[in-house]
Order: sequence, then structure tokens, then C-alpha cells
Amino acid sequence: MLKFRVPHLPFWVWTLGGVLTILALNAAITLPTYTTTKKEFCISCHHQQRESSFWEQSTLHPKINCSECHATGHALMPSINIFPLQSGGEHAGFSAKLDQINPNCIRCHPGVFAIERTSPNLNPYNISIPHRFHIEQLKNSCTFCHYNIYHDPHDPPTFRPTKEACFECHRREKTSCSTCHPKKAIPLPKTIEVSHSECSKCHKGFEDAKIKIYDLPFPHRKHIARILNCDVCHASGEEHGKILKTRVECLRCHHQTASNCTKCHDTQVRFIQGEALGEKEAHPDVMAEGVKCVECHTTISRRHSLAEVKKTCVQCHESKYGIMTDEWQQEISTKVKKLKLSLDTLRFQKKMAPDPEKRKVDALIKRVEDILKVVDEDKSKGVHNFIYTKKLLSEAEKKVFSAKRSLSKWLE
Repeated sequence: MLKFRVPHLPFWVWTLGGVLTILALNAAITLPTYTTTKKEFCISCHHQQRESSFWEQSTLHPKINCSECHATGHALMPSINIFPLQSGGEHAGFSAKLDQINPNCIRCHPGVFAIERTSPNLNPYNISIPHRFHIEQLKNSCTFCHYNIYHDPHDPPTFRPTKEACFECHRREKTSCSTCHPKKAIPLPKTIEVSHSECSKCHKGFEDAKIKIYDLPFPHRKHIARILNCDVCHASGEEHGKILKTRVECLRCHHQTASNCTKCHDTQVRFIQGEALGEKEAHPDVMAEGVKCVECHTTISRRHSLAEVKKTCVQCHESKYGIMTDEWQQEISTKVKKLKLSLDTLRFQKKMAPDPEKRKVDALIKRVEDILKVVDEDKSKGVHNFIYTKKLLSEAEKKVFSAKRSLSKWLE
């Protein structure tokens, strides 16, 4: 029988061997742990992705490391092999994508789906926030709303979504307050004075807020400069904040013959100049330079109609121009309708194509959508710049044809 003999080595050799063995075991355990759980290692590469403040430790999650949010499941060390990257461009086991972040949030906050309205201490204005609807039906990431709880520090710390996060989806000018705030949930100001100084106590920064009223940009600051109190346009009391002025009442001030149309109608001006999509080479209408807006829109101060505008056409042109305007609008409306139907078809058909082809079709669809958007926003149905409108729609038709041709081989 073979017997194992311990070699007779000097004491210093055994000591050195023991130290090296301990160091090797320590490295085998601590190195993977460090490279997969320590923020210091992660930011050695990722710090270039965002501003420096983004990588400061969250004051709400001071003891949470990267892996607890970005790793798969409960793993503390999701992958020792951090090199090379996977084909998707991410480290094995790590991801910042919704399907990985959300389960990790819910793992620590399992009662989130039951939350409709939290306690008064956390939700003093009783805001309705259906979490299940936002996560399961809208497919939102938790951090899409609660972006102030991860990475960046806030003082004081808060996990409540800011109003700006809500307005990413809920259009400020079209969302009623009662959509989120039940009636009488918000204490209204007791004062009957409605002035800039009083309103700004709660509505901080409203002077420079970019909003639209009746589909037009509304600059609060310019109206304040004219010493217009808030109650000229807004209600107080039970209907606090409601806009009292109708569109027609607004136009009585703005649609004067001396008004500068471009201050509100920049979209139309750029369309008339033939540069609505930022073209390097403009395609202005033949009347862009020689005819002012009010020469066609003569009855603008008392709310004009298309019929009134057409009357001005025949004052300078032949009588057939009135009928021609109708023909132009009919032609453009028909083309726009066909293009929108084609887009609906393409959006459905592209699902059958592989990802590279989808991306190509998506780019074509996006361009067509941009064209249709500027044509719709001009609101003249081609009358402001008929040749330019036809040029844009012709380009859109070519894009649609290209998209159909790209998808044809996947539909056979």
C-alpha cells in the first residue's frame, strides 16, 4: 500500500505556501464579488454614460448595490464571467431593461399592485395611481415614473414621482385635474385675489412653462407683461384654474390687422416658406414674399371662414380660383387619407418581418409620419403651399412603396 508522505520542507516554505493559498482563495471569492456587486467597479466603465451626479448613491437606497436591481432574480453574483459582452451588448446576467428591473423592484415591494392610493402621509393630495394598470397594461418600467429613487440623490429624499414624470404621458393642457385628484382632495387657496404674485406661490415657474391653449403655444410671461391678472383668463373658487376665455375671445385680441401672425402661427409660416421639415433648400409658395397673411385672411378679427378667404382669391385672380381651392383641398385630403391607411397596413405587416427589415420599415414609416404631421398641422390642406404639399406627399408615397416592397418577400 502506498503511503503519502508529507515532504520535509523548511518552515518558511510551509508558511509562504499557506499565505499564498489563503490569498488565492480570498481572490477567488472576493474578486467575482467585487466585479459583480460593487458600484465602484461598475462605474469604472459606466461613468461615461451619464453626468457624474447620476452615479452618486441614492439616499433612499443607501445600502443597495448594483446587482440587486440589475441582476437576474435573487443572484448576488449573476455572472463571474463579465467578459466578453453578450451579443445584446450587455454583461451576462446584468441588464437595465424593463423586464429585469421591474421584477427586482417588485421582489422587494410585493404589495405594489394593490396600491391605488397610499396613506395620507405619503400621498397627501389623494392622487389616484393604479400601479397594476401602469405596469401590466401600459408596460411601464417602475423607474419610468419613480426616476427620483435610483442613483441620483435628492435632498430631502422622496420616492414620489414628480409632476414632470406624469406629464411625460399625460398632456398638461388636456388632462383634467380630476383625472388624478378627486374633487376637494387639494385644498384650494382661500384668497379671492387672483394675481401673478398670489398664484406663483403654488404654481412656481408657470411663466415659462411651454404649454398650448387651443392648439397654439401660450406664453404666460408675455401676457403678464401686459399687466393681465390671472383671473382675466382663469376661474377661482370651486373651478380653480379653469380657463374661462373661449378661443373666439382670445382671437379678439390676437387677430387684429396689426397683429404679428408669426408669433402664434410659426408652423404655418414655415410651411408657406417650404421648410416645415427643416429642408436645406426651401420651396416657398409663389405668394410667400409678396402677399401678407391679412391680405387673404381679411375678416380675421371677427372669426373668418374658408368661404371668406376664397372671396379674397377672386379679387386678385380669376373667378375659377375659388373652385380651384376646393379642388386642391380635396386632392390633398384624399392623398393624406390613403397614406394613413397605408401606414396602418404597414404597421401590421411589419410584425412578420425579421428585426433588420423591421428597423428599415420603421425608418420609412417615421418619415411618412413626419410628413403627414406637418401637413396636418398647417391646417390649410395644401392651400398655403400647394406645390410644396404635393412634393411632400409624393415623397411619402415613395416611402410607403419602398416599405411595401421591403415587406413583400416576407408576406408571400
